[in-house]
Amino acid sequence: MSSGDIFTPPEKAAALIEAVASTERLLVVSDFDGTLADFATDIYAVTPHPDSMKALAALAQAPDTTAALLSGRHIEGLRKVSGVDDAFLLGGSHGAESSDSTENLTRAMAAHLEHIEQQLREVCERYPGAEVEVKPFQRVFHTRKLAESNPLAAQEALAEVAGIDPGDYPMTVGKGVIEFSATAATKGTWIQERRELSSATAVVFIGDDTTDEHGLEVLNQPPDLGVKVGPGETAAIMRVDGIEGAAAFFTQLAEARLSHLASRS
Repeated sequence: MSSGDIFTPPEKAAALIEAVASTERLLVVSDFDGTLADFATDIYAVTPHPDSMKALAALAQAPDTTAALLSGRHIEGLRKVSGVDDAFLLGGSHGAESSDSTENLTRAMAAHLEHIEQQLREVCERYPGAEVEVKPFQRVFHTRKLAESNPLAAQEALAEVAGIDPGDYPMTVGKGVIEFSATAATKGTWIQERRELSSATAVVFIGDDTTDEHGLEVLNQPPDLGVKVGPGETAAIMRVDGIEGAAAFFTQLAEARLSHLASRS
């Protein structure tokens, strides 16, 4: 099978989009990195695709429609790189943070993060170029910068960090990163909560990484629609090719949703 064969054919994609766009109350949730914007060694040196953001902004302003960004980034970092306004709902730290509510960090959670961070920084000392990102509910080990100069060392560092005992807390392996969390919140739990709060009759969620599978797995497809960006095993029933494919998807979804809303008014 060639790489192009894995992506959803245009006719099927159009039918899936039309179906979800006609729901009574729609919740549209998008991952950020790898979906709206490419990856970069400087996590703040990224720019979301303008077509994606234009379409999402239109959805955010539409009646009976909620648009949300759900990211592993913390809320303030997500707000900074996305540039969105208050019309958007934001979920950060893989669902531990939300612009409409936030989980509190307990002493036990803080102690766990401190213990993990100490171990991660010891690994960074042995592998210059590796980095630790500090987020309110997570500590993340990054190797993208190291991989540019020494791919083998990056693999060794990831293998070493993967051997750290997370205790009773979650550890998630992503693309060049390993994240240790102090909360059981996931993108799946966040989506479920927002579905209830918004009384959504259908949910769209699109993402590219393994952490996004938590969100895709809670969808009821159909009427919900899960979209995977790029290759890899997934629970999504639709797949698009990279950032450009995601932008085309959002554009089609916004057009279909606005057309449906106009026809029912």
